[in-house]
Amino acid sequence: MRDPKRILRKLLGTEANLEPFARTGESMEQMVETLRDVVRCRKIHNYVLEQFGIKLSISPKSFERLLEIPQINYIETIKRDLEVETVSLKQTRTSSDPVTIANLNSVLRELYANLFLIKERINKDFPNAVLIKEMLAKHIDPAQYFVKTISVLHGNLTGYLFTSWKAGQVEKEFKSLFPKSIKAHPLRRTFPLIEHELELYHDVVKTQTKWKAIELDLFAIIQKPNGINLLLENIQEIGNRLWQIIYQSSDIPQCIDLSGINFGDIQPLFDNDKLSLNPLG
Repeated sequence: MRDPKRILRKLLGTEANLEPFARTGESMEQMVETLRDVVRCRKIHNYVLEQFGIKLSISPKSFERLLEIPQINYIETIKRDLEVETVSLKQTRTSSDPVTIANLNSVLRELYANLFLIKERINKDFPNAVLIKEMLAKHIDPAQYFVKTISVLHGNLTGYLFTSWKAGQVEKEFKSLFPKSIKAHPLRRTFPLIEHELELYHDVVKTQTKWKAIELDLFAIIQKPNGINLLLENIQEIGNRLWQIIYQSSDIPQCIDLSGINFGDIQPLFDNDKLSLNPLG
């Protein structure tokens, strides 16, 4: 990097006083790279919010609700005698405590794991899902009812010979629910496939409910072209950037303090009013 001080001024703004940074004797180049990682985190954050409606800059209120998830609530700490102690955040923090970078990373790690399971479920067990483009949480119970009804109307020996009219009515209602899912019709032929596929959507609802605190709309995500893959990539990337910021900070602690980055509160990382950065720096 030819002139890290010039780039640092560009990132922090022309009115920024760089002398306190210079007096620390710490690496200006490393400070620039750290702030660039913050800018990248913000870009990813904004992309995820715009494309998927998920705000990864978790508020203290949302984080408190996420503590219902054991993988986020319980953390392991190493005591002086090197014994591992499990601590419940519910018992050690108040609802107004800021969300730390470590807190956010635990959220990202668990969210990634849950979404990855859904992705694998789709790819391995339901690669040819016929209702996935139109399915919503509110459609699951009616679809289950239609499948059960049509299966009862189907006679082992006679088929729909004596129930054709009733089966036709069920199929009509089912088709009105999923008009564009051509391969799902007629239901009298596809009901075993649909019954199996509904297992996937029950899993999606379960995951969506688990992450209600961040308003996860998983059905909308799996209906986007390559949606779940893109979301996973961005969650992984923002997690990597956060760890990079932490890693780099060990050599420039004074510059980190001067910049306004606080590992005990994620808000300056995402709020330009608290840490003003030029995204083109």
